[in-house]
Amino acid sequence: MKGSSSSALLVTAILIQTHHSVAFIIRTNNLPIHAISRSVSSGSSLLPTFTMSASSSLSEDKSSIVSPKSSSCDYSFASDYAIRINAPILVASSQSYENEQLLDDANTNGSNHGVCYSSTWEFHPLQQRNSDNLDAAVMQCNTCNKPPSNTITCTWENDQNQWYLEIIESKQIQNDDDNDSSILPRELTCIIGRIMVQYAATHISSLHHENYSALLHLTLPTLQGETFQEFQCSQLLTTATLNNDGVHNNHANIGIRQLFQPLNSQYAIMELVDMVNDQGDVILGSLPRPYVHTWNILHRGVGVIVSRDVSILDNDAGGYGNNNNKPNVYVHQRTDKKRIFPSLYDMFVGGVSCRGECAELTAARELAEELGLRGALNYYQKEVVGGGSNENSSSIKQNPLSSELFQCTIGTAYNRCVVSVFAYQCLTDVESIHWQKEEVQWGEFVPYDVVEVAAALSVDRLKASGTWPGNDAVSIDKAQMTEKIQVLKNVYAHNQAWESWDFVPDGLLVWEAWLKWYNE
Repeated sequence: MKGSSSSALLVTAILIQTHHSVAFIIRTNNLPIHAISRSVSSGSSLLPTFTMSASSSLSEDKSSIVSPKSSSCDYSFASDYAIRINAPILVASSQSYENEQLLDDANTNGSNHGVCYSSTWEFHPLQQRNSDNLDAAVMQCNTCNKPPSNTITCTWENDQNQWYLEIIESKQIQNDDDNDSSILPRELTCIIGRIMVQYAATHISSLHHENYSALLHLTLPTLQGETFQEFQCSQLLTTATLNNDGVHNNHANIGIRQLFQPLNSQYAIMELVDMVNDQGDVILGSLPRPYVHTWNILHRGVGVIVSRDVSILDNDAGGYGNNNNKPNVYVHQRTDKKRIFPSLYDMFVGGVSCRGECAELTAARELAEELGLRGALNYYQKEVVGGGSNENSSSIKQNPLSSELFQCTIGTAYNRCVVSVFAYQCLTDVESIHWQKEEVQWGEFVPYDVVEVAAALSVDRLKASGTWPGNDAVSIDKAQMTEKIQVLKNVYAHNQAWESWDFVPDGLLVWEAWLKWYNE
């Protein structure tokens, strides 16, 4: 059963596409980045939030299930498409409800048999944009005057506390040319369909607490046809399971893995990652990580800047725009065996968040895995998991990892990610850095000014080659730069190669956002 889409949404993403890559950053009323930073640690939920009657309570062990607002829609991105996600609407009912309140009452007491809901996701092809044509790019997203090239609709209907979910595909042609570019790739259709049923399951669970264990009958597309699967609603919710030590359990989430098993049995057992909306504050559903990279699906990740002994946020150390006495920050070089960007440099420790994993835990885990810095992870295990009683972490006095500083959304032709940025204070008399040999082949604490200049030179080289995916916020005055390089060579004399360091473009995009936030 196909429903109509809800009203248009003003999108806050700026889309930029060059002939090599796409980049976009989050923008709200032209406010600076630090003014629109969003913190996961503040208690805000990453789950979609639907309207829920106050009298419809959940049992204590299901308190993490929150419901999406039915009055709004979101955007996300996959492949060459911006995806407009229309909120669920009631499209049919075998019973007559005179007004919305009576329907809410039916949902609350569990008598909503025969109701059918629908959510349609619209696929809008991303058009070629030059970096100097931002207004046209914003206009494309804000107005959506053109119809989508494709839609996928998920319907879910209740019958005696069992729900029947179906994925309906459609194709809409924007012009008279019926060409292959308007055909949604079959594998992408199958992936998004499985994200949509997770989105639907979260909505179903919000209608009444008994729906948490309701049986779901799914009709889903496969690469060659369709398949039928059954799950309990609780198996597909946008929640996650952690081990007792606080490390994400990649062998849990059996329901999600079974959901993707008909598509690729090998991918189904791999790490699960969350697909999110353009603000990064709503988890739409989870999928195996290889699909995220293959189809460039918007997901969550972190970037951590590591300073030596002194917090980079300390006012006395030059924090928040003070140019004096900034601490050295850690720069590392990727191994030459890396599949993506071998041998390039990075000033951030970064990584992708696992399914349902909070940004703070992702940052702590990546620091421990890549650099052997376990201070934040030990603190998390003691204070969060162990309730402050972890005997093995008795020496931990405070968390060396900051709270989330800000979020930025980066996008390239190969990676789209909502990045939560943190700072880490490495106390060298307490812990030392030990590289993960598969990830890092060199690393060192480098003067902040050297990193700043080296990054600017790297961006300049990317611009010269036409491969820089960002904007022109980082610029170089050639004369001043030459003079500054000579001064810094005396400051950082034992490594004269720094001016030729080529940094990972993704890291440079986050660095650009860091400079705006840090200086402003």
